[in-house]
Amino acid sequence: MENGFKGYHPISNLIFFLSIVVFGMLFKHPVTLVVCFIAALCYYIRLCRRAAVKSFLTFIFPMLLFVLIINGLFAHYGTTPLLTLPDGNKMTLEAVVYGFVLGVATVSIIMWFFCYSEVVTTDKFMCVFGKIMPAGALVISMALRFVPMYKNRLHTIAEAQKGIGRDYRQGNIIERIRNGGKIISILITWSLENAVETSDSMKARGYGMKGRQSYSKFRMSKRDVVSIMIVLLLDVILTIGCIKKSLYCIYNPYIVINPSADFGKTYFVNELNLTLNPVSAFGIVTIISFTLLCFLPLIIDLKEDIKWNRLKSKI
Repeated sequence: MENGFKGYHPISNLIFFLSIVVFGMLFKHPVTLVVCFIAALCYYIRLCRRAAVKSFLTFIFPMLLFVLIINGLFAHYGTTPLLTLPDGNKMTLEAVVYGFVLGVATVSIIMWFFCYSEVVTTDKFMCVFGKIMPAGALVISMALRFVPMYKNRLHTIAEAQKGIGRDYRQGNIIERIRNGGKIISILITWSLENAVETSDSMKARGYGMKGRQSYSKFRMSKRDVVSIMIVLLLDVILTIGCIKKSLYCIYNPYIVINPSADFGKTYFVNELNLTLNPVSAFGIVTIISFTLLCFLPLIIDLKEDIKWNRLKSKI
């Protein structure tokens, strides 16, 4: 049995990931961006260990740099030029900063989706949507497993073909193309045959028929109800924060952080066209709520680890 947030009921998992993706895309405040990025990276590393670190260094971090550079080079809005490009256009501070904002938001959401794929498995997805839309749930669950399944099958076929002298990495270019085409042909045939067998198997079992009952190993418990209530409460606070624009930010044509307020001190940096207003009381509440939402899986996992270590110490 899985421990921590990964072992919670599928509905609890889905509500959390839906919330984090929605508010992760809505908020563009520097603090929420950093919090969302750190929480996503930490939870991704906890779930996938070395694979997460490798993915971050080879895919996620380069994507962040790519978005930042592309937006800085090809977006020419803003009023604070940094340098003049060879084509005569100017690279502006606002374009670079917003490129960084877009990059951090994008890679954070991608990491949360990676975490989703590790936490919400196929059986969890079917548990939630199997009764609501059985046919659609089956199609979606099959589609989600296509990439890893095809990857494993392709490796199996390639190794088998290599054993009979049809390796796609040997011979001249014509032989490589012919051997590669043979591997792809076998993969497509195998996949189509498997799809037909799966469809016939599910039909024979009466899948999707009215009145049919299906076994599910997931049972809603008190901890699941508590976690759902916490997430929904945080969602209400964050929704009010969005409506009230408590974490208002703009990056074009100039940079303004936080809405204007009648209290505190506002800082102006004229050279950078930057206005930094004090955070309102509800803005602080919104930031705290968003931080709790982002780190909720890690908090649950930490609680489970402490409990497990305490039980082990009593043995």
